[in-house]
Amino acid sequence: MLKITAIHTLVDNYIWLVLNNNKCLIIDPNNELLVTKFLRIHKLQLVAILITHSHDDHISGVSALKNIYQVPVYGPKETNYLNNYTIKNDDVINVLQQYKFTVLSLPGHTKYHVGYYHYPWLFCGDTLFSAGCGRIFNSSIKNMFNSLNKINKLPSNTIIFPSHEYTIKNLNFIITNNITLLSNMFIIKYYRRIVKRMILNKIPSLPTSLYLERIINPFIQCTNSFYYKNKLIKLPQGMNNFDYFKYLRNKKDTF
Repeated sequence: MLKITAIHTLVDNYIWLVLNNNKCLIIDPNNELLVTKFLRIHKLQLVAILITHSHDDHISGVSALKNIYQVPVYGPKETNYLNNYTIKNDDVINVLQQYKFTVLSLPGHTKYHVGYYHYPWLFCGDTLFSAGCGRIFNSSIKNMFNSLNKINKLPSNTIIFPSHEYTIKNLNFIITNNITLLSNMFIIKYYRRIVKRMILNKIPSLPTSLYLERIINPFIQCTNSFYYKNKLIKLPQGMNNFDYFKYLRNKKDTF
């Protein structure tokens, strides 16, 4: 049976580890010292490294770990120089016995960003955050919109593992600007109180769930509006879903 744990690194990064008995894979390791220490303490055998995209805060530990443990690295086209296997949409990775991970192409934050899906878990890197989404670097807002649309088509019980602890910042943005398409501001403010208490007690706000994100995350709410057919979605006059998504992403960039 698979288990998931995290190593908290830098200020707000998470390295996710997926364990099957004493074997594990790691996703986006940026610190080889913390990873090797964790593996040693818990007597774990590293079998693979998965990469979502090319930013240093996700890959800076990959080369050292690859050399130490002699394990394969799976990553998108933009991390070609690190990869043993360059993966693309719908590829299947099978490194933990019978447990398979499907690659989802999720461009937006970067051009070839990917996620890894094993029902009900999605490791989405910097595409989706709790109550927010990633910045656009060398891709496009349209690609990010389409990637979130793809995520929002997954089952509502999908458990989402973003790579950063940005939940409070994202909720502050929503509340400060009074942004919610589903009139859920009371829920959002209440949830912020819960998350603040969790962070104060050094408890991660992650993972999150797609069900929760459909309630609190305005970027997700802009996509696949058929999910909300029993609720009133109010878009600013003259804006369609993508226009409003673009407006929110640009506004968040300067928040």
